Amino acid sequence: MAQEELQFWQTVAPVEFAPKCADRTEAQSVLIQARQGAGFEVAAGVLSHAIQGRATHMLLDFSKTGCAIRYQIDGAWEMLEPLDRETGDAMLYALKQLCEMNPADRRSQQSGVCGIKLSKDKLDLHLQSQGVPTGERVLARIESLKIPFERMSDLGMRDKMLETFKEQLNQDSGMVLITAPKGEGLTTTWTVAVNAADRLVRDFQSFENQESPEPEIINISPNFFGGDTGLTELSLLKKMILKEPDVLMFPGLPEPESLGLALDQVEKIEKQIYTRIVASGALAGLVQFMARYPDQRERIAKSIGAVLGQKLIRRLCDNCKVGFEPPPQLLKQLGIPPGRVAVLYQPFIPPPIEQQVDENGRPAPLVPCEVCNARGYYGRIAIFELLIPGEKLRDALTKTQDLGQLTAIAKGEGFRGLQTEAVMTVARGLTGLDELKRAFAKKK
Repeated sequence: MAQEELQFWQTVAPVEFAPKCADRTEAQSVLIQARQGAGFEVAAGVLSHAIQGRATHMLLDFSKTGCAIRYQIDGAWEMLEPLDRETGDAMLYALKQLCEMNPADRRSQQSGVCGIKLSKDKLDLHLQSQGVPTGERVLARIESLKIPFERMSDLGMRDKMLETFKEQLNQDSGMVLITAPKGEGLTTTWTVAVNAADRLVRDFQSFENQESPEPEIINISPNFFGGDTGLTELSLLKKMILKEPDVLMFPGLPEPESLGLALDQVEKIEKQIYTRIVASGALAGLVQFMARYPDQRERIAKSIGAVLGQKLIRRLCDNCKVGFEPPPQLLKQLGIPPGRVAVLYQPFIPPPIEQQVDENGRPAPLVPCEVCNARGYYGRIAIFELLIPGEKLRDALTKTQDLGQLTAIAKGEGFRGLQTEAVMTVARGLTGLDELKRAFAKKK
């Protein structure tokens, strides 16, 4: 009798689930209930397969006939073998149970979260579901609880920029603003950037909403407001200022009154402020930040020391990337001086299968790269831009919000934008030109 072929979710060791219930007994009850369903093993296997494939997101599209599955790996979506409708339904029922959602509701917008563990790695599964005309759409975000980067250079920051950025992080006074587009690693960059600051000889106090605490950072003291603390952000800030901290950190944008009080500390006692904002770039982020606090525009323009912007791109696989000598015309288009770069790199693209032959012309299929699984890219890095406003830009920031005008002034003061930094990333052999075209393509 022929052995039945294994499904992709049966080829891996399953994840363990840890429901995030109010108490342990309730969590155990949810787990026992979910285990009894036909979809529990499918859910555990699919998530394990996704994590081992380095997926950060999983999209499930339910139709009358089945469940289409896509993984997002290194920022690009990949289609998988679909599940039949019965298997897909059973899996989703289990996932909704584990995330404390209503499994029977296939129409309403719902969201929930559940802890998962694979080997020694702990992760959070964030689930969002919404009924659509064709059935239901579900987005699963898989978030590691351990940040896999230690230094800004691990994220792709070049040495010279890192040196300048550290100088700004360690100033006696001023403000540092960190920006990134939505879903492009703002929390990770914030955590790694703060780790780059000198936290041994200075007192760092972080002001966080109790309902959305930050990952723990050594030598950073978290202070919580909201929830059941009975404290507002402003009352907490007033209390902590009495302890005379050196750096005031706001992972969430501060309330106007809190920012005003923090700026008093910067101006009168030479303290520092770190904060962050979701934005498409450094200058855009600074303009957005100032627009949020119209009464503080001049004070912000005077106090801002540095703004960091970033864009995530895929990193070339070091195991299979291919070097080539760039023609002079290409170097000219990229703005790279002749003789400066002898070799650029691109992903390895295998020839058509009919051309994969040995010296005798016999078929000899190439073995896919074992590191990147023939994607040509492995992991992601950030292209960084670092804005350090000069006097002309500070003055202009108080008078206009026109990005084109402000960009021209910033460039006149030596600012290199994301596209210029992107070319340098290609020149350093970290990514390919095709990836830059994809990353910077205007979305219609």
